[in-house]
Amino acid sequence: MPDESWVFRVVPAPGESLGHFLGRFRRANHLSHRAIADHLGVRVKWVEDWELPSKRRNPTELQLIALSKLVEVDPKQLAKMLPPARLHLQTRLCSACYAKTSVHLAVWQRSGRTGCDRHALRLLSVCPVCKHGYRTPALWEDEHCEGCGLAFGQMQSYQEPIRKRGQSTPSTASPDELDGRQ
Repeated sequence: MPDESWVFRVVPAPGESLGHFLGRFRRANHLSHRAIADHLGVRVKWVEDWELPSKRRNPTELQLIALSKLVEVDPKQLAKMLPPARLHLQTRLCSACYAKTSVHLAVWQRSGRTGCDRHALRLLSVCPVCKHGYRTPALWEDEHCEGCGLAFGQMQSYQEPIRKRGQSTPSTASPDELDGRQ
């Protein structure tokens, strides 16, 4: 069987959400949901739902293996990209993180999480300027608010600092200290 390598390989960023990664892969290779579904032998609706965490349909173990061959990413890595079990349904982001690496991180969608541990900033769930909600990350082709056009990476000045327990002022700790790597 000949090697079916894609013209454009897409490398997932550490912590990237599966939906965002699949959207980037589809756009880079000009593939539709149907093309991916046909290649994997699954329903188109399933592939569409994999990009929408709120649908709560994740690939099965066998589907992850088939998908890993298609996108050339280890199935274990793809499994780490799946939405968290306890999911915050409204799309969120940390603009400071996005400014450094323009990908949607799966950790931002964890239910109960309100801020970014790395930057000590509250996660944004709407554009801070026009209050327009964010689209699903799989559709973040232009990387800006659909309402007013503000770039995701430029929204960090609007993010509120989070306060850690017993802390009265915003943290001035370095990102490494916030990650616990002192």
